[in-house]
Amino acid sequence: MSSSTIDQRDNRHDDVDYTTEEEARAVRKVDFLVLPAIVLSFLMLQFDRTNLGNAQTDTILKDLHITTANVNIGQTLFTLGFVLFELPSNMLAKMFGPHRWVPCIMFVWGLLTLCQAFMTNKGGFYATRFLLASGEAGFIPGMAWYITRFYKNGELSLRLAIFWAANSFAGMVSGPLALGILRGLNHKHGWHGWQWLFLIEGLMTIFVSVLALLYFPSSPMEGGKSLLFPILNERDAAILSARVLLDDPKKEFVRGSRIQFVDVKDTLLDWRLYGHCCAAFLSSVILTPINTYGPSVIKSLGYTGFTANGMAAPASAIGLVFSVSLAYSSDKLRERGLHIFIAMAFSSAGSLWLALAPSSVGKRVLYGGYLMTAGTMGCGQAINASWLSSRFEERRRPVALACYVAFIQMAGFAGSNVFKPKDAPRYKHGLVICGVCAIAGGVVMLIWKALYIWDDKRNVNVEEESEPEVTYLSHEGKSSEPKFDVEK
Repeated sequence: MSSSTIDQRDNRHDDVDYTTEEEARAVRKVDFLVLPAIVLSFLMLQFDRTNLGNAQTDTILKDLHITTANVNIGQTLFTLGFVLFELPSNMLAKMFGPHRWVPCIMFVWGLLTLCQAFMTNKGGFYATRFLLASGEAGFIPGMAWYITRFYKNGELSLRLAIFWAANSFAGMVSGPLALGILRGLNHKHGWHGWQWLFLIEGLMTIFVSVLALLYFPSSPMEGGKSLLFPILNERDAAILSARVLLDDPKKEFVRGSRIQFVDVKDTLLDWRLYGHCCAAFLSSVILTPINTYGPSVIKSLGYTGFTANGMAAPASAIGLVFSVSLAYSSDKLRERGLHIFIAMAFSSAGSLWLALAPSSVGKRVLYGGYLMTAGTMGCGQAINASWLSSRFEERRRPVALACYVAFIQMAGFAGSNVFKPKDAPRYKHGLVICGVCAIAGGVVMLIWKALYIWDDKRNVNVEEESEPEVTYLSHEGKSSEPKFDVEK
């Protein structure tokens, strides 16, 4: 066997031999054929999650006889739907496979998005917000888990970053798309622009969901077969399965594995969990109000309603560049706490700038504050999740990350009510609250950085006398030497 050939010897995959060229070709197929389809599906999610903010620049509030307070209640119900249905949806994804389950829930929420075009009153608004979230709840964790089935642990950071980048890309596209629909179709055939917006984006999601059901292959461990399109052949699936299981044999048993009560108990009693969750909650309070009222805030600065939708898009481009650059720097320098603080500090500065700057400074200066706020909010979450993951061993890591995501979602309860009707349209009071929360989250991360430095030194002293109970993991998810993670 040549030096370029890899002989895999892992359980039932011990007969899979392949060259590095074959391996690279199989990985490229996933990179260029599977991952872009996942990103496209994520775009549909973001369109349907954020189109309410664009619709508010039209006449939806007046047509449905609702106020900002009613929108806040609707967004609270939306968050409640996410929290209640996220775990059940993930359980069903493991039962049926995310490549089948996720397209099904996409179809459901696409249909619900479409139904929003026919809302006529407050009750219909509340019902569709809750039901829409119940359909969308399982998408992100389901697709993230799906991606891990195709790649080694050391390859996941880049691929998951590309997956999450769809969030920012959707923000760049959704504004201009909404602008075109609201301006071009307003009052066509007796329909308002916001009705056309929900109708068209709902139909887009339904169309993509059908394609996804036929297109997405099963995991390599299950043969990599698609219902219609031959994305991966048997050889590709065998190679991908062998290399992934050699890197992390536990992935062969993911679907059948169960979380034990002791894992939950040990995780919840671990002090390390709560700094990350607290910072995630505080820095995420800003997400819901900015996503919901961003175009309205821009409109309040002196821009027209339709133009405000398009002017919200550059913030997503800023967020894409800023988050990727910050994450790259964090991995390169192997430093977490300060990078997270920087992200949250920028978000806080933007919120306070937009809230406290006098109107006399001009609408362009105020718009700059909006770009800083919307362009940096949430940009430290990926680094925070990576840092948290590196501090927990494998059996407790899923529980810790589930708690982390839950705190981000629960921030929506506070965020849905931080912008009060009496503060419209600039929402200065709410922006101040968001700014203070963001900087407080950053401070928590600096405190946790100091605590980790102290804890690692203490553990090193203990290690000299006896074997520690816990082996910490490196940022790549593998055991490393020394056994205590050096990322701060």
